[in-house]
Amino acid sequence: MTSRRFPVLLAAAALCLVPAACGSDDDDSSSSGGSSESSDTAAVTFETTEPSKGKVAIAGPDTIEAGVTEITLKNSGKGPHDAQILRVEGDRTVDEVLSNSTDSKEGAPIPEWISGGGGLGTTAPGKSATVTQVLEPGTYYLVDSESGQGSEKQNSRLGGVAKFEVTGEASSAELPETDATVTAKDFSFETSGIEAGTNRLTFANTGKQLHHLIAMPLAKGATIDQAKKFFTSEGEPSGPPPVDFEGGVSTAVIDGGEAQVTELAFKQGKYALVCFITNRDGGPPHVAMGMINELDVK
Repeated sequence: MTSRRFPVLLAAAALCLVPAACGSDDDDSSSSGGSSESSDTAAVTFETTEPSKGKVAIAGPDTIEAGVTEITLKNSGKGPHDAQILRVEGDRTVDEVLSNSTDSKEGAPIPEWISGGGGLGTTAPGKSATVTQVLEPGTYYLVDSESGQGSEKQNSRLGGVAKFEVTGEASSAELPETDATVTAKDFSFETSGIEAGTNRLTFANTGKQLHHLIAMPLAKGATIDQAKKFFTSEGEPSGPPPVDFEGGVSTAVIDGGEAQVTELAFKQGKYALVCFITNRDGGPPHVAMGMINELDVK
């Protein structure tokens, strides 16, 4: 895949326009951050706004207690927003974090001092989305990697960054169990229990590399082999794309050995499951290494 074509495809794949797939309405208490999984689960909310043209702001807690945490992103802006959580080691500036993560060129190495700490995928305007994950003590940045506000810059460069500390002792608590699962490996996906409708599922990364999930419906009459060719062939493809970018759903990036509980909405039909992240030492996106699988949703 050419470096010129990849960023366009990634942006389209991550742009989720189906409301049910991008988060719940704000009056849905199950996704508002006001309730928790159990008495041992903390609940926090980050709210994204657009205070003026070309500006993005994220309001949220400065400190969070370590342990199982229900994290909600409330999108009070006019455009799509996401909330990628990055855990960093050492004293790092905002510019240093962004330059080595969301601003990185395709194929660039990912420093060891950055960990993919989960977070939330694309959330539509006026919606909220929630994930549950275990936060370990340390320094974190919540980064909005979407773009908009009439600017070609990512929202993170327009103010869409929030720093917070996770305090206390490391937790041995486990995530709540779910009937549906998506497991990312090096380099494939395995799924279980996913049905048509909104699925509360566990997204787990059992590999050594960073992974995320982009799930896109296959276009009518298209096959997974055509999707593989589309994402891995050199040059510009001919004809309509074999996937429906606008009908896609996505997760945030998580590191090897990490997991989160999230909600993703699927319609009946076949999907292409894709990872566009590169290895830590750089190189092609994982889809070019065969990380694209078919999911048949009944």
